[in-house]
Amino acid sequence: MKLKVGVFAGLLAVGICDHALAADTVVVEPGSTAYNWSGVYAGVMLGYGTGDSTAVSDGGFDGSAPEDRADLSPGGFAGAAVAGYNWQRGRLVYGLEGELGYLGAKDSFWEPEGEDYFGQTEYGLYGSLVGRVGFAVDRTLISAKAGLIVADIDYGYGDTDDGEPDPEGSIFESRAKAGFTVGASLEHAFTDNWVGRLDYSYSDFGSHDRTDEYDATYKVSDDIHMIRIGIAKKF
Repeated sequence: MKLKVGVFAGLLAVGICDHALAADTVVVEPGSTAYNWSGVYAGVMLGYGTGDSTAVSDGGFDGSAPEDRADLSPGGFAGAAVAGYNWQRGRLVYGLEGELGYLGAKDSFWEPEGEDYFGQTEYGLYGSLVGRVGFAVDRTLISAKAGLIVADIDYGYGDTDDGEPDPEGSIFESRAKAGFTVGASLEHAFTDNWVGRLDYSYSDFGSHDRTDEYDATYKVSDDIHMIRIGIAKKF
């Protein structure tokens, strides 16, 4: 599953670049800004991701979890390769961007305070495709973005038996989950070809239901925040 997510995101990034290279020249109004942001770019971003993963049950956890729910706060390394294309008209800059990355965010607990329930979640590879729009002030660009994201998320929730998951009273899944992502970036061109970036994004993967072998239903939901710094080369 992780390989499929990576291939999917990689094809998106390549498609963006192929389309950009075939695009017409974009007009920048004379005197509007000294730096031209239009063109193909590619780079890397590194930082940290943290979020919330929750399972709410109608009778799972063997009645041990308070209010029949488990709340996790996965966190960890976040890194990605990005590629995209900008168009510019006056101070308005807009474009498309593909991202392929890895999230090391994870969290778990087992038998908290002597109770017999558990929860665990772990992110992996992800890919996204977003549209961007921003405002340029010479070599500085402030932009917002929104689009789609697909991430590999492994999780497990349920009852324990002698310190191990009860196979009939638990749910486990490793799957690629799709969601929406929004965010903002502050970029500065230090040279004509090298651009630094401070980037924030929020991704929501929604919720879905899973049922254990005792017919207890769990509503599982996940979201993640990422803040990263990066560098890109403009071609």
